[in-house]
Amino acid sequence: MEQLKVYIAAAAGATTGPSWYWYATRGLGVSTLIVLTVTVVLGIITSARWSGQATPGFVAAEVHRNFSLLAIVLLLAHAATTVLDPFAHIGVRDVLVPVGAAYRPVWLGLGVAAAEVLVAVAASSLLRGRIGRRAWRLIHWAAYAAWPLALVHGLGTGSDARASWMIAAIGWCLAAVLIALAYRLRRGPLATLPVRAAAVAGIALFVAAGSSWAFTGPLAPGWAARAGTPTIAAAAKHGSVHAGPEGFSDPLVGLLVRDASGYTQISMRDTVDTALTVAIRSPNSNETLPVVTVSRDGRSLCATPAAVTATLYAVCGTTRLTISLDAQSTLAETGGRITGLLVTSGPLN
Repeated sequence: MEQLKVYIAAAAGATTGPSWYWYATRGLGVSTLIVLTVTVVLGIITSARWSGQATPGFVAAEVHRNFSLLAIVLLLAHAATTVLDPFAHIGVRDVLVPVGAAYRPVWLGLGVAAAEVLVAVAASSLLRGRIGRRAWRLIHWAAYAAWPLALVHGLGTGSDARASWMIAAIGWCLAAVLIALAYRLRRGPLATLPVRAAAVAGIALFVAAGSSWAFTGPLAPGWAARAGTPTIAAAAKHGSVHAGPEGFSDPLVGLLVRDASGYTQISMRDTVDTALTVAIRSPNSNETLPVVTVSRDGRSLCATPAAVTATLYAVCGTTRLTISLDAQSTLAETGGRITGLLVTSGPLN
């Protein structure tokens, strides 16, 4: 344990840490979806001429408008942090054009399409006096199409689709919109009954198809490769994005956690071959050296003790590993964000 503690203390400094955009863009994406859901729900019940005894109709409409503006702000921040984050290599073009991206192109494109619809709605509201009420209303109704696109985008592109909190957030958003739609469609003139019945059938079809896709896609193992993540797709085909017997040198990024007793654990991901993860933990009472565990897509490739000098040395199968931590990492007393470098003598399959 002391060896790993000394190594970490020597390798990690107190300067500004690596990019936090990876976490920011994920949090902002979920926040945007939640706020957009609230906006859609308010829009649905406002269109039903809903108002309480203490809530005039114009108040509900004003709240709806404010949540719409908040959704736009969060959306812009989500797009900005996505571009600034170096992990997925998503460029400015990719957040403006809904086709042709290298990273999960279909699911990223749906998010771009949803964003463009929301921006168009916001612009039409500013130009309502010039474009006329009819055109504004048609554009405004398109905003409701942005919500399912954003929902599918969040599941298809996000890296947290299988996390319990993400599933809970998606479930809450879906339930809220379905309840609002049920309130909106449950009554109306008899002449609109066929239209309302068709809407109910369409909603049921969307929920059934979406649930089937979610459980066989984003919520199932191996989705990253099937979604179109470039390095993951290559790893699934070749066993590694580094074809051939040559070694490689890849940046690592992750977290260090240290408890009150001094037990330390580091979890890092290869930023080039993102299916590859490296975990380093302090030795337990029966061990004398830190233990390095290398995994691919959650499958352990090896768990081996590592010699500690200025770097960590280990052997995974027939491949020699060198792991060094970055002095630019930000570490508090209990841990924090950490980066490093993985150098190998050959592939890790």
